[in-house]
Amino acid sequence: MRKLMLLLTFALALLAPGVAQAGCMATVGLNAMPKPGLQAGKPWVVTIRVLQHGRTPMADARPEIRIRSAAGRLFTFKGKPTATVGSYRARVVFPKAGRYALRVYDGFPVAECARVHTFKSVLIVAV
Repeated sequence: MRKLMLLLTFALALLAPGVAQAGCMATVGLNAMPKPGLQAGKPWVVTIRVLQHGRTPMADARPEIRIRSAAGRLFTFKGKPTATVGSYRARVVFPKAGRYALRVYDGFPVAECARVHTFKSVLIVAV
């Protein structure tokens, strides 16, 4: 009996990290991409939707919009909670005309679970 208990304890210890990581996944959606013809310096107000397992709205996420210019400069815009659980609003301003890589950091509350989600790049026009 003692050997069986020891074996079960060992097996559970091996499974524990997998069980802990099982809830460690979020999906991110945007209510809209920047409209074609968006001018540099003009705001793009976007709603970020963060869902754990793609289903459950996350009230405690801290998402960010991250844009990177062709020159490699990174700009970060924090999402602020809205009245809708799991929805966050960010005000993004592209500083100059050009193409920008668009990513969203989901802000998952457990740091080692947080991920960056990649979206289609956007072209911003001159004023």
